Amino acid sequence: MYTKKFLDLDFNVVVDRCNFDVDQRKTWVQIAGDYGVPVDCIVFTAGARECAQRIMTRKDHPTGVQGSEGQEILRRFVKNYSPPSADVNEGFRKILRVDPSPDPVCTDERISSVLQQLEDAPIVIYK
Repeated sequence: MYTKKFLDLDFNVVVDRCNFDVDQRKTWVQIAGDYGVPVDCIVFTAGARECAQRIMTRKDHPTGVQGSEGQEILRRFVKNYSPPSADVNEGFRKILRVDPSPDPVCTDERISSVLQQLEDAPIVIYK
C-alpha cells in the first residue's frame, strides 16, 4: 500500500478518494493513528447536479467514472453519502469544506489556496 510506504518515508500523504461513510474513512484514520500523524479532511461540496455534468463530459478518467456508468456510480454515492462533521468524532484534526471553483482547470494557485485554507482552519471540537 502506497500510503504506508510513504508514511514510512516521513512524507505527508494525501488520500484522494470518495470515502462516502464513516467506515470507509476509518481505514485511513487508523493508518494515520498507527503512524502518530494527524488527519485533516477536505470535503468538496459540489452538488450531485454539478458532479453529474462533470461525469458526462469526462474522457479517459483514470477510475472510469464517466458517462452512463459514472452516472450510476454517482447515484449510489449520493444515496450512501454521509459527510464528515463535528457531530461524529472520526478522528479528524480539521475538516475543511471547499466549494467548487468556477475554473474547470485545477491550477497550482488553487491547490496552494486550499492548502492555506486548511492550514488556517480551526481544530475540530467534537460535540
